[in-house]
Amino acid sequence: MTEKRAPRVRASRRELRAWAWVAGGLALVAPWAAVADPPQASAGQQARPVVVVRKITRRIIVTRPAKPAGVQYVYVNGSGSSSSSSSSSSSSSGGGGAPATTSTGGS
Repeated sequence: MTEKRAPRVRASRRELRAWAWVAGGLALVAPWAAVADPPQASAGQQARPVVVVRKITRRIIVTRPAKPAGVQYVYVNGSGSSSSSSSSSSSSSGGGGAPATTSTGGS
């Protein structure tokens, strides 16, 4: 006797996409789940002894308080131009005038 098997039913695209999303989410969460819950030592096992090989202690001793730094004011003349251009016919002395306009050609 020959038994006839039922034809295999394929999953729809929607089902495949849903399974892909589930698998991707599990792959994203799995590392954090492993880190968040470390394995505990069972009651039968004793904790391993901890041996400190080298311990370094650094000590800082302040003998006198630091002096505050003095405030230094620097004034910059922002409106004057100190270029030594011979092409400008009017030169302004001091910081009162506007800088000379120059043209590079073109339109």
